[in-house]
Amino acid sequence: MEREPLSPENDALWRKLWELWQDNDEADVILDASKIEDVEDEIPALEGKVRTALAYLQRARYIQYRTGVGDEGLEPMIYDVYEPRD
Repeated sequence: MEREPLSPENDALWRKLWELWQDNDEADVILDASKIEDVEDEIPALEGKVRTALAYLQRARYIQYRTGVGDEGLEPMIYDVYEPRD
């Protein structure tokens, strides 16, 4: 499957999501406010833009996610991450 190339920050986010998803045994991962803050700390170029980056990654077919209800209201829930290949 041909995918659009990613910017460095979106590539870093994709790889981080892969890591989170693998650490969760490929089960759904809820990106609550604290996890989003952690991602922003690791990838400063995405500060305040993580949700937009998630939407882009989904549209470009790198991940699948849905919005669900978490402890702090509506939160993005990752339910599939396509494996990064070097």
